[in-house]
Amino acid sequence: QPSGSISPRGARRSGAAMEAALKRYFGYTGFRPYQREIVDTIMQGRDCLVVMATGSGKSMCYQIPPLVAKKTAVVVSPLLSLMQDQVMSLKQHGVRSEYLGSTQMNSSVSSEAEKGMYDVLYMTPEKAIALPSRFWSNLQASGICLFAIDEAHCISEWGHDFRPEYKQLHLLREHLLGVPFVALTATATERVRGDIANSLNLSNPHVAIGSFDRPNLFYGVKSCNRSMSFISELVQDVSKNCTVGGSTIIYCTTIRDTEQVHEAMIAAGIKANIYHGKMGSKAREESHRSFVRDEVLVMVATIAFGMGIDKPDVRCVIHYGCPKSLESYYQESGRCGRDGLPSVCWLYYQRSDFAKADFYCSEATNATQKNAIMDSFMAAQKYCLLATCRRKSLLQYFGEERYTDCGNCDNCTGTKNERDLSKESFLLLSCVKSCGGRWGLNMPVDVLRGSRVKKIVEKNYDKLPMHAMGKDYPPNWWKALGSLLMAHGYLKETVSDGFRLVSVSPKGVKFLSDGGTPLVLQLTAEMIGQEEQGSLQNKEGGLNPSTTAESEKISEEELKLYQMLLNVRMKLAQDIGTAPYAICGDQTLRHFAKIRPSTGARLANIDGVNQHFISRYSGTFVQNIAQFSKQLNLSLDDSSGVEDMMSVPKPVNNSLPRNLGDAKFTSWELWQKQEYSFKKIAHFRRAVPIKEQTVISYILDAARDGCEMNWNRFFEETGLTPEIASQIRLAIAKVGSRERLKPIKEELPENITYEMIKIFFAADDLGVLEKTFGNAPTDGSPAQTAESAKPCSHGSEALEKGDPGDPVIISGACDSSAATKRSQTDGTLLSADEPVKKLQKIEEQGTEPTTANVATEDAILELAASRNGVSLEDAVKHFSGSKRESVVEMLESLRCSFAVYMKNGCYLVL
Repeated sequence: QPSGSISPRGARRSGAAMEAALKRYFGYTGFRPYQREIVDTIMQGRDCLVVMATGSGKSMCYQIPPLVAKKTAVVVSPLLSLMQDQVMSLKQHGVRSEYLGSTQMNSSVSSEAEKGMYDVLYMTPEKAIALPSRFWSNLQASGICLFAIDEAHCISEWGHDFRPEYKQLHLLREHLLGVPFVALTATATERVRGDIANSLNLSNPHVAIGSFDRPNLFYGVKSCNRSMSFISELVQDVSKNCTVGGSTIIYCTTIRDTEQVHEAMIAAGIKANIYHGKMGSKAREESHRSFVRDEVLVMVATIAFGMGIDKPDVRCVIHYGCPKSLESYYQESGRCGRDGLPSVCWLYYQRSDFAKADFYCSEATNATQKNAIMDSFMAAQKYCLLATCRRKSLLQYFGEERYTDCGNCDNCTGTKNERDLSKESFLLLSCVKSCGGRWGLNMPVDVLRGSRVKKIVEKNYDKLPMHAMGKDYPPNWWKALGSLLMAHGYLKETVSDGFRLVSVSPKGVKFLSDGGTPLVLQLTAEMIGQEEQGSLQNKEGGLNPSTTAESEKISEEELKLYQMLLNVRMKLAQDIGTAPYAICGDQTLRHFAKIRPSTGARLANIDGVNQHFISRYSGTFVQNIAQFSKQLNLSLDDSSGVEDMMSVPKPVNNSLPRNLGDAKFTSWELWQKQEYSFKKIAHFRRAVPIKEQTVISYILDAARDGCEMNWNRFFEETGLTPEIASQIRLAIAKVGSRERLKPIKEELPENITYEMIKIFFAADDLGVLEKTFGNAPTDGSPAQTAESAKPCSHGSEALEKGDPGDPVIISGACDSSAATKRSQTDGTLLSADEPVKKLQKIEEQGTEPTTANVATEDAILELAASRNGVSLEDAVKHFSGSKRESVVEMLESLRCSFAVYMKNGCYLVL
């Protein structure tokens, strides 16, 4: 058995253990898409390659296994500042974590790490390679569950952040026999993915490729000039953004621009820091620390800041200049809105940025690498000049197909400016053709503008009939039109010896030969701005589009409460010397403001609240919520509207990867939106129908990639019931693996088909079984009694809102006595700072069948465990020998100490 994997017996219980760890340490009751299957695969000892968007929860994939397996996870990360942020955050979640690197001042960390004293251990690739074999042998003996390589695109020479040291990490495999290697990145094309797998010698890796889409981000691009007047406009916009809340990062392409923008921010009274490669390491570290701790709200930096920030509440990322590649732009803009809240990404460029190709190509060591850099830079340039949906273009670059415009970028939300450009296009195409296709856009544009520079005269281009016929438009307007014609396929651009050459494509030749054919195109923002001869910033100004503000479904009073709670969090963070987001995220604080929990138990039931938070901070927050709510005339314990609060609208056909082609998308759309049957879809517009099983597999593929699903209907039509799901889970537990279907099928009755097993796998990976089947036994537990099988919602409602007919006095915040209270039968105490251990079953002491059951905390835990969850009403009915108030108080205490948590209206044992 691989040393990194859990035992077969452990594998059977890993699902429940994973969810328990997720709630206890991170405060969440369910995994995001792909997380469960990745964690499960890692714990089976198999290598993984994970490509998921920034903010989609990649880090959870390597943070959960060590908490379940009780072995160390080693994580290689490229930047010390990034590791320090992650360690700080994990410690605030109660996870034992440290890092090894040049700035580590504690000399005992290395020896403790060697003994397996940490759950998660970070190190740089240089440190990992330099550590002696003795270190790895000792750590292997202590227990290591995985070796993760974060930002794995740094391995590939085709990646945008190539680090040679990453290429040597495969050498550690000989010291870590049987330990699964896990490569993770947010930006990897197919070519880069292959390079990563080969470089790390990944053995039959499980490849998980999620969507690259970040639906909460608004993308916008504006052309600009680098005058002081423009910088003043930028400063005004950033100043307005700071009043809204959240942090801002401004990426500049040069140190000079960085210093100039930073000076303008300081002069305007904005608290801003600066970060670039020529600063000393201590100065960079101090600048970084004050930014993550919210001591300043704006960071002006070169790309040296790049991946070195793990701050979830960055609300705005600005690129001041065209980035060197679309990959780096995606990576850097991805620092924005990592907590899922609406955020904005603006890119300001000017035409002179596009002349930096030679500078970037100078980094190349061979012609192949030079062409790769040029291709990446050209992709970034085309993104700047788009007139169509930016998100669609960005996703397509990473091989992900999208069928509709996003409605959340400047091109989708702005006014459509369409015009017949046939005359201007005919002029430009003719001029490009007459110049022989041996130049970039500058030469034909200069000819159209009537220039008589030496080269034009020498080539007799001043004698061309279209010479000086384009004086009505400025040069940049013509260049923008050229880019637009490239995007529509009338011009094509090729690279030869590092030079970009523009020529007329076959489509353009046809247009010229047709003569006079209308060509209606949407003008780009740059073309409109050039025509207006004014500032090219949108007249409405500002960095936050109205679509972002409108998505905040929170009242004015609740927003005031949220601002007050931000101040409470800031004070706590300053007192203990950590970053505010490490205590809890903005999303969690917004939930506090919306729900306004009156007790620690109700606080504990909110997503994002973990055991460590409850034990250290719940009293402070409950007290302040009560006090502030009274000032604002807000009632406590209001759970209405929580589901849609601050939610980001998710298009039903959003983010469909390349492998989800027309057939799969159409099948899903017909089933979900038109409510066609599987049989009707199989025959839809087909001379020869496909199999219904194929239709089902198409729909499941769509579900895996984020499309919404009516799961109740799907399970009903496919025949997957709670009982069948329970039988399948038991069979998997008996076999000990999901790798092969046949052994699982052999453990099941004939009526359970292979198709049902596949459906179970998909639904289980997406975490929808419990949500759909409620308290039904889908985890392999014995069938429930009629009493316990009842829906739990009424019990939950009684506890959360109170029952007017049976008043219950519930204590305030969780205090130390409530958090450590246990039954009188054994007198033991459980510290709230320690993980809650599973309690042993209490022997029944000869009670008569007619004797009413008396509630103790241990007895409640046993009841909840035996039934795979219990509602308040079922618990009260079962313990008829105790008063309702006593049962409620004990459940409250158990939730405070994280012995149980609530999900789908039921109390589940951690």
